[in-house]
Amino acid sequence: MKQTHPRSGEADSVGILVAVARCSPSRRPAGQGTQISYASLLLAVLIGILHAAVAPVLVIGDVHPNLVLVAVVLVTVMSGFGPGVAWAFVGGLTANLLIRDPLGSLPLALLVVAAAVTGGERLFGRLSWGYPLASVAIGSVVVDAITLGILQMVDLPLAGGFPIQRVIAAALLNTAIAAIVLLPTRVILTRAGGARTGPW
Repeated sequence: MKQTHPRSGEADSVGILVAVARCSPSRRPAGQGTQISYASLLLAVLIGILHAAVAPVLVIGDVHPNLVLVAVVLVTVMSGFGPGVAWAFVGGLTANLLIRDPLGSLPLALLVVAAAVTGGERLFGRLSWGYPLASVAIGSVVVDAITLGILQMVDLPLAGGFPIQRVIAAALLNTAIAAIVLLPTRVILTRAGGARTGPW
């Protein structure tokens, strides 16, 4: 009786399909890896809209808050690099389309901050409470420096030079906002299964 053996090409195709099925993102448990849900991206869009609507009119101590920066840093610290980058791009682009800053400047600055937050976490570890707040403060200075630098390349130079006092004041304001929303954000992400386990 003659046995039939599958051709090598068919066997290779079956092996590739099995490997792809095993590595499919849909099989990953929620909250692991860099899985990003549509609800998370929609929330990033809403935060971008909220930032564009509230930040330009809300003035505290002669500076404006950067709500989308606070959100990106907290999501990066709590959920990882992938979700942080997604929030930086989606939320930053949404806000950038609704405000008068040069197009692309805000998402570019937020992407740099998300990458820096992830790199800093690998160097210093996930310090309880302190690291997210320090990341917001430093990230605020970085975002302001990048956006102001891009603005000077496409517009008239700033009168009086770089406004270092306003940049520092904005960093303190954003850090205070992050301190207020840090625990509620942690609780929301934990219940949604999107927060990583850690010391806090």
